[in-house]
Amino acid sequence: MAENAIRWSPSSTLEEQRFLLVDVTGCSFRHCKVESYDGKHLRYETVSRNTRVPAFRAFDWSPHNESIFAVGEWSGAATVLRLDDEQSSPVTLPVRQQRPCNAIAFAKTGVLAVGLERVRNDACLNIWDVEHRLFTNTSPIGSPGRSPFEPVRKLASSEAITSIKFFHSQPDTLVTGVKGACIRLYDLRDNLGNAALQFLTTSVHNISVDPLNENYFASAGTQKDTTIQIWDRRFATPVPATVGPSASNAQSASVIEYKRAFEGSSQAVSPSIWSLRYCRGRSGYLGALASNGEFKIFETRQNAVPEATERYDQEDWDAGGQDMEEHQLTTKRTHHVESPVDKAGRDRRETARIVAFDFTNLAGSKGMPSAISLRGDKRIEIYELKGLPPVFAISSEGQMIGSRFDHTAGDKLAQTNALAQASMFNIRPHVTKVSSNASSRPGSQRQPKGRISWNQKNINKLNPDFSSCERHEQWFESQDANILGGWPLNDATRFRCLRGYLFDCQKNMEIVAHDPWLQDMWGWIGRAKRLAVDESLTVRGIDLSYVGVYNIWNVDLGTESGTRISGRSDNTDILLYAIEAICRNLELPEFTSFETSLPAHRRLCLHLCGFGVQGEDLDAEIKDPLEKDRSREAAFIALVRNEPKQALTALKAGNTSANRELSIALAGFVRGSTDDTWNDTIQDIASSQENPFAHAILAFVKRGSWQDVVSTKSLPLRFRVLVALLHLPDEDLTTYITTTTSTCIENGDIEGIVLTGLSEKVVPLLQNYILKYLDLQTAILAVSHTSPRYFSSRLVDIWRTEYRNRLNTHRLFIPRVRFDTGATALSCPSNGGAPTLKPPERQISLRCNHCDQALDRNPANVSATPPPASFAAKNQGTIFADWKSGTVCEKCGKHLPRCVICMLWLGMPDPHSKGGAERNVRAMERSAESEKSEKSGTAGDEKRKAEKGRELMKEFITVCRGCWHMMHAAHAEEWFGRNRECPVPGCGCRCAELGMGNASSGEAATVSG
Repeated sequence: MAENAIRWSPSSTLEEQRFLLVDVTGCSFRHCKVESYDGKHLRYETVSRNTRVPAFRAFDWSPHNESIFAVGEWSGAATVLRLDDEQSSPVTLPVRQQRPCNAIAFAKTGVLAVGLERVRNDACLNIWDVEHRLFTNTSPIGSPGRSPFEPVRKLASSEAITSIKFFHSQPDTLVTGVKGACIRLYDLRDNLGNAALQFLTTSVHNISVDPLNENYFASAGTQKDTTIQIWDRRFATPVPATVGPSASNAQSASVIEYKRAFEGSSQAVSPSIWSLRYCRGRSGYLGALASNGEFKIFETRQNAVPEATERYDQEDWDAGGQDMEEHQLTTKRTHHVESPVDKAGRDRRETARIVAFDFTNLAGSKGMPSAISLRGDKRIEIYELKGLPPVFAISSEGQMIGSRFDHTAGDKLAQTNALAQASMFNIRPHVTKVSSNASSRPGSQRQPKGRISWNQKNINKLNPDFSSCERHEQWFESQDANILGGWPLNDATRFRCLRGYLFDCQKNMEIVAHDPWLQDMWGWIGRAKRLAVDESLTVRGIDLSYVGVYNIWNVDLGTESGTRISGRSDNTDILLYAIEAICRNLELPEFTSFETSLPAHRRLCLHLCGFGVQGEDLDAEIKDPLEKDRSREAAFIALVRNEPKQALTALKAGNTSANRELSIALAGFVRGSTDDTWNDTIQDIASSQENPFAHAILAFVKRGSWQDVVSTKSLPLRFRVLVALLHLPDEDLTTYITTTTSTCIENGDIEGIVLTGLSEKVVPLLQNYILKYLDLQTAILAVSHTSPRYFSSRLVDIWRTEYRNRLNTHRLFIPRVRFDTGATALSCPSNGGAPTLKPPERQISLRCNHCDQALDRNPANVSATPPPASFAAKNQGTIFADWKSGTVCEKCGKHLPRCVICMLWLGMPDPHSKGGAERNVRAMERSAESEKSEKSGTAGDEKRKAEKGRELMKEFITVCRGCWHMMHAAHAEEWFGRNRECPVPGCGCRCAELGMGNASSGEAATVSG
């Protein structure tokens, strides 16, 4: 053990940071509080101390009460002391035979584990219940009281214990190192006191558990052995009947092994590993400190996608399976924080080396994990990992996105550690624009400053010289700290998910109300969805649902048109027939504005854009803009419909100076009172106008050319397409549609969906949209309406997998399931066949804790190996053969855990067991009576239906996603109707407040199986 140690308080916040300084040789403990930190020097004050500490070999700081710590003495006794009152009498927990104490550890419930050196015929792992059983008179720690001389549990007889760690989420489970033999896992709830699982290895020192993924823990080798091994407890083997090193000579396989983690110089002796610690703020970061002062951090990660598969989804990964190679960890990067002290080659004193460290629970200024270290000369420093150079990131699709970190500096550690654990990744994306011509225009730097309420008036103030796409870019970049609807960009996915951002287009429009461009996109998809549901665009097996103006005008349904046209060969003639038939079925008015060779195409395209053909109900068409104070939009629609008088009436409704100027210009054009100064007059009026519809009206009255209106790029694309369809000749319209579609795809303009529809052409458009706005969520939700139902795309499959991973990262499992089921439903063909998108494999199943056998009665999941012969004889006529035993494993005969409320076995009764058939018959009779009452139409039908549902679900298993305690569904409903916390004493989990990733949602975080 080193001469000094340091421990960071896990309850530290941005407002107050605390840590513990330990002087091993001086036998003193100091509880310290950070005063300031300028990025280089850390100043602190001592809050409390205890210098009356006996000589010790091991210590631990209580995680549930920072004023309490415990030390393990050379005699083997454990002493519990207080930091805030060194005058109080310490509490000593004696041993029967004296020998050194090697390890000591607190659980969050107050349980204390003490590991001792080996002696014959005596337990070497003692468990003391400090919180409840330490004093017979229930006096607090430090008060006079009588201590019992026996621990509550005695384990590991005649085996030297070298290291101990409790699992935070399962405080009744601990992992220990047995000297020279193995790593062993104990469950204190097992009354027999036997170890459940073990790994055979000699690396049994300095055990550390990953607090964010407790399946993984690390251990180090003996003195002068710098081997580090990382283990996955899911792969531990059961302890054999003959416990001890002689039981097996085979070494267990670790997940990762660093055989020589630290190298010694040729002049110096080989170093030893002094400390192993896992990061509290980010999973997979393992810090290791050697005796020569060398400090490394190993950054590990799980393989997320199966390597031996050509599919781009994660069905096999989600399905699980302990024999899958994908559970293995890989080393992503090794961070060399501090180099070793070499007296011959470095001008550094031996006392300047790092002697202790611990990870903090706060992120650094760049959002990376940080650690506090103690040097031999008592200097304390803060280290923040630098991470990868934040210049460019290359995605799996070969796309490059520029990024920069938000560098902040401050006087205090709270300012340097800019974000807490919940918002550790503070990355401000720099949008690399696909269309770069916007930045070169005059006034491109005129951007609103500060946080802005992005209503229609503020959007109109964006640079009027920009196109609608460039105005969207300007809007996106102008927001304070990239605030997206009041939320940081990196939290937008979670924020939208929690509000229900999925496949309900109307609800999506409400969620993205701050972004008119996305609102217009979801409005178009909503109209297309209604037409698809009504089969309005389907005629004789030809389905034109979700197509755009480009597809109709150019008679192009893409390379997979066979999914829309069943059993036909000549697609062009069939599509021409389908377009004519759909126009007749929808009773669209004839196009009579001018002669055209494709009148049906124009009629259907106008209908897809959400406009009529001849403005047959102009009053209804301009009613909505007028009611929403968009008088210039209403005036523009009336002018496009060749109704200038109604346009003037709409402008008068606005009653603003800008509208009056616009009315004067329009009235002058209608009267024909134009002269040589007309263009200058229009130019002067245009300079004072900010609204794109006003610019479009002025562009028309200036020369009376609709081509000028189509060229007004600040006008939203849907309205430009309206003008083109109503007023451009066929040849010009073909050129305009083709050119504009290509431009929209290249620029990632989301407005281009009105042209591409949700056909194959939308994929490259959405790809560039993701590059520009980093909004994968919107892209995959939009394209899921047609892919893979109408076309398949490898890129869309990658987006879908990545989006599911993001939801899992945010622990939004319920929204992830809703996305899976919604996308699968959208992939069903209109004729009611099987879904094109394969549903995900079952991701939740009940398995036996003893033999890992599936507990359902599917013969494919039941092992052919019969249960042991002793099972039937042993349990004949006992509770195991009774219906009260719930679900019993058919392989080993073990049952599910007990309900934490009623303490009966969980699971449904076996109908073939004693009493099970009669119970099921009674349940069926009650269900039949309920159905008969429903058919009779008597009062209280809804109440009976609810009661029927509760009757069916009351014995289902309910599991808390926070603490994983299990109970009957009916008991859970009754308990959480009156309480918020878990019913297990000492658990502390507020199960009822753990909603879909939102602690304040109030939704109970339970799943039924």
